[in-house]
Amino acid sequence: MKRVVATQLKDPHLTASETADYLRQHPEFFTEHLDLLESMTVPHPSGAAVSLVARQLDLLREKQKRLTDQLDGLVRIARDNDVLHHRIHQLTLTLLEANSVADVLASLDWGLHQYFQADFSAVRLLEPKLEGAVSNLFVSGDSPEAAWCEALLAQGKPVCGAPDPQHAAFLYGAEAEAVESQALIALQHAGVRGLFAIGSRDPARFRADMGFVFLVQMSEILAARLAALLSNRG
Repeated sequence: MKRVVATQLKDPHLTASETADYLRQHPEFFTEHLDLLESMTVPHPSGAAVSLVARQLDLLREKQKRLTDQLDGLVRIARDNDVLHHRIHQLTLTLLEANSVADVLASLDWGLHQYFQADFSAVRLLEPKLEGAVSNLFVSGDSPEAAWCEALLAQGKPVCGAPDPQHAAFLYGAEAEAVESQALIALQHAGVRGLFAIGSRDPARFRADMGFVFLVQMSEILAARLAALLSNRG
């Protein structure tokens, strides 16, 4: 066996690729030729020549570090998700304690600030078409803002990024100029249709490439609570 392996590797017609393929298919080759491991050297990023064994150890250490870093990243993500789940749970309890639409909106504003460090929030409803004591909650169907809301609802997913001045004023009123980034999320549940907006003074807080899972969960909880309270009004 040794003689056959050595003869094949000494074949002057073998290309580097063929030699590499052969070694992959015969991992026992260096086991039978330990002297080669001691005498062979390979380039090192530092510029020095090191033995094949030393280079293999370096590669294994680098691979282990990459895997460790990946594992650490997954652990951090899991911990962050646990924290977010807990905060959404707390926000849900806060909204369930509210006994009116006005209380829901006040509790929402407080909960977002308390649990998520959000600076601003707004809710605008297209349906049901009601009048109420809460200023600017219901949007007239023939208004330009209603068409804008419908376009956002049609997208089917949250929209995050910098707000435009016109619609920021529609959502946040006198505080619009302070909003540097926002998340716009659809409200759709049991006859409730509208928008839920969260604003921040931080331009990087809400980005187009961020995850939407927790934003959608919050909007579903809010829409369900609003639907329950508004149906009781009817």
